[in-house]
Amino acid sequence: MRISSNTEFQQGLTGITTLRANLDIYRQQVSTGKRLATAAEDPAAAAQILNLGERMSTLEQFTRNANLLDLRLTDQETALSAGVNTLQRVRELVLQAKGGGLNPQDRGYINAEMRQRLDELTSLANTRNATGEYLFAGGAVKTVPFSSNYGVVSYSGDQTRRALPIAEGRTLAEGFTGAEAFMAIRSGNGTFITALGVTNTGTGRVVDDAVTDPTAYLGDDFRIVFTAPTTFDVVNDTTGATLSSAQTYVPGQAINFNGTTLAITGQPATGDTFSTHPSPNQSVFATLNLLIGALDTTATTGAQAAQLSFLMDRNLVNIDQAIDKFTELRTSLGALQNTLSSQLRANEDLTLQLTVVKGTLEDADPVEAISNIARYSQALEAAQAAFAKVQGLSLFNYLR
Repeated sequence: MRISSNTEFQQGLTGITTLRANLDIYRQQVSTGKRLATAAEDPAAAAQILNLGERMSTLEQFTRNANLLDLRLTDQETALSAGVNTLQRVRELVLQAKGGGLNPQDRGYINAEMRQRLDELTSLANTRNATGEYLFAGGAVKTVPFSSNYGVVSYSGDQTRRALPIAEGRTLAEGFTGAEAFMAIRSGNGTFITALGVTNTGTGRVVDDAVTDPTAYLGDDFRIVFTAPTTFDVVNDTTGATLSSAQTYVPGQAINFNGTTLAITGQPATGDTFSTHPSPNQSVFATLNLLIGALDTTATTGAQAAQLSFLMDRNLVNIDQAIDKFTELRTSLGALQNTLSSQLRANEDLTLQLTVVKGTLEDADPVEAISNIARYSQALEAAQAAFAKVQGLSLFNYLR
């Protein structure tokens, strides 16, 4: 078979071009550190690299979300911790006021500080984070959640707990709304509250109320009616039934009914009543306002003194309920932060794993690339030299 000079020329040129292209590929691998310059070089690997890159970008977003959640949880925990300190101080003031021996001026000083503590607690409930969002406004982060009107604090946020994705198929809600933290606080002992009849004329008041048998407890309204200074009846006001009658009154002795117990101290008068009701929610602001009102009250009779002492005792218990609620929420926030820490570690481990897999697909082997550069450089030099000699074998060169 005869091969024309033109064919030889084209074959030599194609070989040189191929060698030069391969040499350029390995030079690019050395300079960029990447195995693939275009998807066409390895379509399957390029598709895997793209998929891995998307997953890693998603993981980066999950990490940003988790870090943002952690900051918000930390801000809420800090605010609630400060709230506990404020309530502890309020508790000290109430005990100081109850201690007796205070003149009106001293009580005025205590009440003035109580008002400041109420303002302080309202300010904590309106805490904002570094981006200017209100921590306890729920989803309405641009709305001031709590406002005060002559000491009466109301909530203007919503009930939404925002959630952010922190992993594939997993979201986590951030903290608590202001309604949960500051408004939804159980009053009394958490199950029921006690009250004195507003028309009582004796000095009796309720103490030591508690649930003794939760299985026997009914969420009804009950009333203790004194038929004489030394006898009383127990009535279920919800059903109208009299549970017991003509019971002998002994000051400080436990009175048991409906799976509960309580005691009455002092000397009730005929017709005086003492009642129990299922515990409603009472905001921490309302509790402070009731204590402020009590400190503003002057008792001139024994009955008024009993009412005042009972009011302060009951709301001192409500302060304890608020402290317990804040502590419970702080514990929950700590658990959420632990969850975030665990998920962040899992995301980091997965990111590292994906990075290794992606690297095996797209990263060049520098040793192999440099060896190929040397090999293809030598081959290119030889091909160019051979091509030059082939060009000189043309018949026309011999005819000249």
